[in-house]
Amino acid sequence: MDSVVEFVPRADRDARANLAEFIRLARDDLTAFGSDGAWDGDRWQQGKTVAVFSSKSTTNNPYAYTPMADPFKQFAKAYIRYTYSHRPVVSLAMPLQALRCLEVALLECCGSADILLLRGAVMDESAQKCREFYESEDVWHKTGLVMQHIFEFCRSKGLARALPQWKSPFKKPTILTEDIGEAGKAHRDAKLPTNVAMLAVADLFAAADDIETRYYTAILVLLMAAPNRISEVLALPVDCLGWEDDGQGERQMYLRWRAAKGKGPMKKWVVPAMQDVVEEAVRRLTEIGAPARNAAKFAFENPGKFMRHQKCASVEQVPEDEPLTPEEFCTAMLLRAPQKCRTLDGTPRWNIFSNTKWIMDLAADGLVTYGKLADYVHLTYCGYTWPFIDEAKTVPAWDALCLHRENEFHDEFPVKLFSWRLARANEVNVRLDDSKGLSLFEKHGFRNPDGSSIKLTTHQLRHWLSTLSERAGMDDYTLAQWAGRADAKHNRHYDHRTPEEQLGMAREILQRERPSLLERFKHRLPVSYEELGVDRLGTAKATLYGMCVHDYAMTPCQKQRECMTCKEHICIKGDHITLERIRVLENQTTLQLERAQRAHEDGVFGADRWVDNHKWVLAHARTMRILLERVDVPDGAVLRVPEGHDPSPVQRALMDLGVAPSPSSELTALPVLANALPGEGDA
Repeated sequence: MDSVVEFVPRADRDARANLAEFIRLARDDLTAFGSDGAWDGDRWQQGKTVAVFSSKSTTNNPYAYTPMADPFKQFAKAYIRYTYSHRPVVSLAMPLQALRCLEVALLECCGSADILLLRGAVMDESAQKCREFYESEDVWHKTGLVMQHIFEFCRSKGLARALPQWKSPFKKPTILTEDIGEAGKAHRDAKLPTNVAMLAVADLFAAADDIETRYYTAILVLLMAAPNRISEVLALPVDCLGWEDDGQGERQMYLRWRAAKGKGPMKKWVVPAMQDVVEEAVRRLTEIGAPARNAAKFAFENPGKFMRHQKCASVEQVPEDEPLTPEEFCTAMLLRAPQKCRTLDGTPRWNIFSNTKWIMDLAADGLVTYGKLADYVHLTYCGYTWPFIDEAKTVPAWDALCLHRENEFHDEFPVKLFSWRLARANEVNVRLDDSKGLSLFEKHGFRNPDGSSIKLTTHQLRHWLSTLSERAGMDDYTLAQWAGRADAKHNRHYDHRTPEEQLGMAREILQRERPSLLERFKHRLPVSYEELGVDRLGTAKATLYGMCVHDYAMTPCQKQRECMTCKEHICIKGDHITLERIRVLENQTTLQLERAQRAHEDGVFGADRWVDNHKWVLAHARTMRILLERVDVPDGAVLRVPEGHDPSPVQRALMDLGVAPSPSSELTALPVLANALPGEGDA
């Protein structure tokens, strides 16, 4: 685990001494990005997180760049290691962008890249450099916030002389999905596919008669089954389908899914209307990819051996280390053998392939063997995550659903029978856009009503499904779970309902008739005291059997949660769940009463008190159950224990003094309650 040390500046040191101590602490005491010699490198990596200390003063890329100038580079390294140690993140793009802008600003304003020269003019120049280097308003906003943090860090840690307060000048850009102007409308139109395009995809899948169309439309079906990312679909295993009973006992389909961007493994549920078509799509992909999966499995189980196929000129006769003739090489690699590939004396002429670099590399020593071909296959098709297809290393290549062979969909070149590969996201997208002449829509004659080409992207399907879910009223949490989003607030970037739609839904909610008391009780929605007959402001509390109107602000519960004998407890007719709980309570109390009566008959001391207590509870539970079951009591009726059956401690004292009337006078007005008592004299 990376060590974490807090840097505390000393007031008796100047900025230069504090800066030197901060750099020493980050270099010597922290271990993020490696502690042995890592500091001197200009490209750090820990897991997937990469930090390149390149300068923006020259054109560069992550592998060919000019390092930041010293001494600023030492501060930048210390800042990155220190902040990453305290809060590890996946991407350091924004902090590095802010540091690059600051370095260039220091060079232009002060002539030296030294953080000790930081002042107000340099801060403002850093923001100006951000505008010059980057184009996106969102990048400006995020980079500006990091700049603000860097400047505040330098001030609080005493790393620069007196600095003024600085606030990022970049405002948070408008979220175009929520914009009500023309820009928002154009953004929504660009993100959502047309109905014509979606119907064309369905028609392509239904009528697919060639392997290319069958493969790519099957992938599109999986994208349409739920709000998915193309990278997630391409990483599916063959056994991705599962079934599970829902709460009603119905069999429901799900996909074994690994969501990107931090969500991780999950079950991706498929709506019943899509289950048959998803099953067919998986079947097609399984069938198309079977030969490729066999080739991948052979390569894994037989390292150093070339997979002999039916077109090889010599399947068994030639060992792995025996030289091949040019003709044997061409048939093994499914190439057309050129003429005159041998001299007059029969010597192979490998230089005839001089225009093909990979062949000349194989034949560099004049010998080509099946062993060399096996090495070439491994180098070409295995990839850096071998034997897995994904960086998470969860799906072996021979279990990948979307695997296929090289040239599987090519019209001219033969299929490489020994190969395997995964389609890339760009390859799926070019089948949906005619800009490169590979569109499936154009190939099968599908066009827009105005004659223009149908264009689609894989990510538009995710936006489309999310928007349809919002229109159907799916809640944010469920939608985020279904789409595999780590945070429900990200739903808003996929919600492309028009302002008129959202306003209409808001009006519908506001104008909708208020649910009845029973409906709100069933769904645990707020119920006021006034609705339950109590003249007090506030909301009643739900219990196992109904609702409690006790004022907990005045006194704690005096009944110790024995709700059924409490006058402050309300039961509402019509809820089968609470009625069933009251039936259970009645049965349990009956058993307890029987046991207490047997103990009383056996002479157990104190058992008579428990007999009386259980009779009292049973009388109320049975009475309430009878009232809730009566057909002449309407649903939504509010039922409660009469005042006389639950006198307060003060009332009891007054009754003992003869000042207050006895509760027996109230029983005459409650024939149902009296008739529901367990037996004569029990109450």
